[in-house]
Amino acid sequence: MVATGFHPTFGIHHDSQLNAFNLADDLIEPYRPIVDLVAHENIGANIQLSKSERKEIAHVLHNACMVDGTKVNVLTAIDLMIESLKRIILDEADEKIKLPTIIPIESMEGITE
Repeated sequence: MVATGFHPTFGIHHDSQLNAFNLADDLIEPYRPIVDLVAHENIGANIQLSKSERKEIAHVLHNACMVDGTKVNVLTAIDLMIESLKRIILDEADEKIKLPTIIPIESMEGITE
């Protein structure tokens, strides 16, 4: 986000003066259901997470979702969303922000420790 020129303190909906990441909080919201799905499928009602359960949550960044009809991992989807927001703000494109569509859990890449 910072690499594309955004300052994380200046949010769209989040606006707490005590939060240094208001914009980050705004932009992560569309991905919350993906994390919830992974947590529900892998963790359930556990209060304390094991190492393997924490690892599953970290893998969510490599899960698949759809953006503009293309299957991408969550990391790529976040980049696409931020780039589209930048174009919209700079009035370089007449488009809507690129948001993810949730699909069943599917890992596209592995994470190594």
